[in-house]
Amino acid sequence: MSVLADVAIPVFAIILAGYLCGRAGVLGENAATVLNGFVYYVGMPSLFIASISGSGDLANGSHSAFLAVVIGGQMAVFGLSLLAATVLFPGTLGAHSQHALSATLTNSAYMGIPLMQLAYGDEGALLAIIASVANGVVFMSLGTVLLEIGAHTGRSAAQIAGNVVLGVVKSPLVIGAAIGLALLLAGIALPRPAQSFVDLLGATAGPCALFAIGLFLVGKRIVRGAPEVAWISFMKLILLPLLTWVIVLFLVPLSPVETAVAVLLAALPTGSLVFVLGERYGEFMTRSVATVLVTTILSVITVSGLLAFFATQ
Repeated sequence: MSVLADVAIPVFAIILAGYLCGRAGVLGENAATVLNGFVYYVGMPSLFIASISGSGDLANGSHSAFLAVVIGGQMAVFGLSLLAATVLFPGTLGAHSQHALSATLTNSAYMGIPLMQLAYGDEGALLAIIASVANGVVFMSLGTVLLEIGAHTGRSAAQIAGNVVLGVVKSPLVIGAAIGLALLLAGIALPRPAQSFVDLLGATAGPCALFAIGLFLVGKRIVRGAPEVAWISFMKLILLPLLTWVIVLFLVPLSPVETAVAVLLAALPTGSLVFVLGERYGEFMTRSVATVLVTTILSVITVSGLLAFFATQ
């Protein structure tokens, strides 16, 4: 419990700091939008470039089975959540895609990496870094595609396809991922000043996204949509780690440490980048914030239980 609290408490503290600054009005009325724009256009692309270009394990496939388990479980839950959202919760395709992303996108970078470092040392931290890169690139890109489709409904198929392709190509998240992947595949190392530049900017993405959530909370009633938030929280904290574990047991065997890290990462709370994407497209903002808060609180119990269980194996 104390290991997780060491990671979870700073998350709440940053959100609280943003909320208090918002209440005091020291950053202006549009601070949440401006800060979120910084994360979307600068922080996250820099993080993708730094993480992907420096991750040789993604290129040599040394942890391909681990990645297959992590992404496979998330893809399964994403599909189930998208279907459930369409049937149970009326709304736009953009809202449904954000619903599914909230049940899928895990806080593997800001919480997962330090937690796995504390629990499993350098091997655990490396696995969390690899999962974070894949998690961000795959699901932020998928969310962008669906949000672009939702934003252009009502037009002809050709117009929708053109707008979606243009929107995805212009996305700073996709551009950052593409630059990082190109550098990785070409075997090109960034010059030290450039590497320090993207490292420093990338390190701001997580804290700034959490701070922006706190700013957004000022004057908002996050109890709206409580049944949907409860359903998403169940999918995120219970179903996703359970399906990940089932994949390991019956489809893709992993080492004990890889198994523990895969399941624990799946059980982490919803990542704050769901809010970043939702705010950018004006979809699902209040419920994404509520989901981040609720899953972060409940994960202290669920993740602690899993940590205790794997410690006995």
